[in-house]
Amino acid sequence: MNSAAFPASRIGVHTTDGATVAGLRLVAGGGGLVVGRNRQQEPVGLRVFRAEPTRLMLTGGVRAAELLAFRALALGARLFIQTAREQEWDAFLRRCVIGREIASFLPPGVPPPLPATPTEPQLVVIDTGPVTGPDTNLSAPWRATLVVRDDLAGWDVEVLVRSDIVVLQRLTEPEATTAANALGLVSVRSWFTQLHPEMVGLITKGKVQWVLLSMTGTERQLIGPVARG
Repeated sequence: MNSAAFPASRIGVHTTDGATVAGLRLVAGGGGLVVGRNRQQEPVGLRVFRAEPTRLMLTGGVRAAELLAFRALALGARLFIQTAREQEWDAFLRRCVIGREIASFLPPGVPPPLPATPTEPQLVVIDTGPVTGPDTNLSAPWRATLVVRDDLAGWDVEVLVRSDIVVLQRLTEPEATTAANALGLVSVRSWFTQLHPEMVGLITKGKVQWVLLSMTGTERQLIGPVARG
């Protein structure tokens, strides 16, 4: 320790044995992708980048998908977009000043050119309209795929039930019935039709949480309102 640089320091130098060091646990403020806050105003995070593929499905507006993508980029993820509305996503990237080295477009069904890694995970957004099943060609460790649907219909059920994480904005009555029956959540079906415009139902492992997206001022400025429709 340089006493000239730290004249009042009492830190000194301390040594310990390996067993003690091995018992230390370092915790750094919550982990994963923060979706928002629950009813207790506690942050709700998702571990979407892991050593196995992660499948997400969002039923709602494209703005909500952009919000999740924006937050994934903040975690250091690379973003790949497969979409039928490239103009909308391109405008989002331009507003956020996100370069093509960080986010780029891919044709539907084409996997990213580079593998995902723990230090450079990937989010692939599939915003191509109705889909009939998961695209296993995109599944890889440290890669999350987010299927975006404006509306929920019967042909979406397979993707819905095979997703690891489901995010639902406020649904219509028929959509709520489809989702509740598919996910075994009939007891809370009516809640899906009553959600606040900036709230989502977050379903993981058969359990549902009601989460307010809690957008920051910067997110509102760059993305705009996320209310469905």
